[in-house]
Amino acid sequence: MSSNKVWNLVYVVGNTERVVSAADNPQTRANSLSGAETVAKNGWRVWVQHHQTGKRIFESPAEIEAKKAAYARQLEEFVTRNLPPHMR
Repeated sequence: MSSNKVWNLVYVVGNTERVVSAADNPQTRANSLSGAETVAKNGWRVWVQHHQTGKRIFESPAEIEAKKAAYARQLEEFVTRNLPPHMR
């Protein structure tokens, strides 16, 4: 018998960078998306992902921005390490 409870609600508490999974994971799609919307209203980073594949079906605006910032930092570090100053 298959279960519809396959989605994990995951969030970062405030600005602590501590990743937390909801205590009642895995959840139904509707419950996890509803919970994610509530957490996102607080401006926190939150996403909903499949408990086995990790595929994300929701990311809050704060999570999207955090991922962009992390990518930009990685790119800047790469450029600094690998390109001579006159090419930066």
